[in-house]
Parts: sequence; C-alpha cells; structure tokens
Amino acid sequence: MLTRLRQLALHPRLLPPDYIEQLRAADDDDKTTHVALPITQDRKRHLQSLLAQLIEDNEECPICFSILTDPRITACAHPFCLAW
Repeated sequence: MLTRLRQLALHPRLLPPDYIEQLRAADDDDKTTHVALPITQDRKRHLQSLLAQLIEDNEECPICFSILTDPRITACAHPFCLAW
C-alpha cells in the first residue's frame, strides 16, 4: 500500500510540464539568498547526541525507508543516509 501511495505522489502528471525549467529559474534567482546559519557548539553536541540515539535505536531513513546507513543529520535535526 505504501508503495502505491508513493507512486501516486510521484506521478509525472501531478507536475506542470515546465517544472524543471521553473526549478532552474528559481535556483538561479535564489543563489545569493541562501546563507547557512552558524551552528553553536551546544547545538552541535545536541545534534550529535540525537544522531547517536537514532543510530542506537536502529531508526529508519525517511528517504529510503531502510535502517540508517552512513547517517547524517541536518541542522534542523532531520536524519538521512549519506547515499541519498
């Protein structure tokens, strides 16, 4: 059932025909507006401990749905596998 839902959500007819061009145009316009926020040492320690707990608990990657392999974590605490 989950596979079917993912297939429906990724169906090409859900996107406008010029979607790739729109993404490229938006990317060209936004290149100067994205600035990485500095991560404090306390935040870094918190993210490291959170990732360690996720690894210990054998959590699944929200992208590939398998156990985290070579895991990484974003500044907003979203874990994912590096391969993705």
